[in-house]
Amino acid sequence: MFQVVECLDLEQAERLKWVRILTWMKPELVEARELAMASDERSFEIKPFYESRHVWFAHHASALLLILCPNIVSLVYEDSSRIVADVLRRNNYGLLPEKHLQKLRSVTLLPTTDMTFGDERYYINLDILSLLRLFHRLPMVESVSVDGAGQNDNFRNLDKFPPAISHLKRIHVGHAFYSASVIGSLIRVPRRLEEFTLTTGGRGTRDGSSLMRCAKTIGKALLEQKSSLRKIDIDVDEYNTQTGRLGGGGGDEDENEEDDNIDEWFRKDEDISTGPLRISQLPNTREYRSTIGSMHDFESLTHLSIGIKLLLGDSVLGKEDGDEDAPFRIIEALPKSLEYLLIRGYSRGINGRYDSQIDELLSQKDDRLPLLTELHGIEEIIPSAKSVEKPDKDTDLLWKMKKIDDGWIEVDM
Repeated sequence: MFQVVECLDLEQAERLKWVRILTWMKPELVEARELAMASDERSFEIKPFYESRHVWFAHHASALLLILCPNIVSLVYEDSSRIVADVLRRNNYGLLPEKHLQKLRSVTLLPTTDMTFGDERYYINLDILSLLRLFHRLPMVESVSVDGAGQNDNFRNLDKFPPAISHLKRIHVGHAFYSASVIGSLIRVPRRLEEFTLTTGGRGTRDGSSLMRCAKTIGKALLEQKSSLRKIDIDVDEYNTQTGRLGGGGGDEDENEEDDNIDEWFRKDEDISTGPLRISQLPNTREYRSTIGSMHDFESLTHLSIGIKLLLGDSVLGKEDGDEDAPFRIIEALPKSLEYLLIRGYSRGINGRYDSQIDELLSQKDDRLPLLTELHGIEEIIPSAKSVEKPDKDTDLLWKMKKIDDGWIEVDM
């Protein structure tokens, strides 16, 4: 057992602790405990102690198992073990004697589902940027996915991350509740992002609050990936607004944030990062207003699914008439490479300026967008996602996570 634990490069005292915990489930020791429990009338008093030791064993054994299996390509990780997280983080930053998980390609993050924090009627807190530190530097990692999660101000979550330091190509954040500054930082972590999904809805917030996502912040982050992005799917119209523009110039969501939460791991990433840390420090190369901005120069983009408000603008915080036209014509804002377009939340006759833009798209798409073969959301109404205001009553509106098909089978012995 000492030799097995050597791969973790632990101090002597910590190594002895690991060995002691890992030998807890040796068959002869398990048998001896079961015999002792059966013969002791007060076994109910010591059973909780045994159960807690079982949990400690599971955490330490799980961490060691991940390190000792070189062919893992897919990982489903629940945010519930400090022991496992510490080992994965040290491996990710190259602090173990040897490199591990070198073939890992995809990671699915699961928020904890325990009785205290895991009520699945609500967005469950998950510090997505902190969890990136467990795998984002691995050489083969390509995708990260999370559903049903969000940020909770009662937790001190990471809200910024050095950009352009990972090989990640695909990011999926579904049925989620994150601010634009967190999402913007996440988008900028890969060197070349190819696919990005961001949706909300299907769950409630504990205090009934909402996040006003600044479209410009998300738009500027995506612009950094314009040469590589092939697919974009964003459904957050429920929270889209134009913040920081109370009659004045447009602002970024992160421009007034303090540089807190910067620790040793942040510094390690910052050492290999390129580009400014804050989205507000990026140049303003186009006008946004309350839109995601023109995507005419997203040269690789073939598939776009987006809400009408994020695409063509909606309410402006502090503006009396509450509505403002997009700073572009839609037919000029879409790239010529586009093959598939889905628009959510559009219904003809509700908003005249939307109708005008859509009519122009329909009349000129054959000439201006020669590769566009699929167009959805014009004749049929595709609703935008919405959070559940009363999850106790509207249970039919709640989103439920599908069981992950991980390839395991159950065998009756």
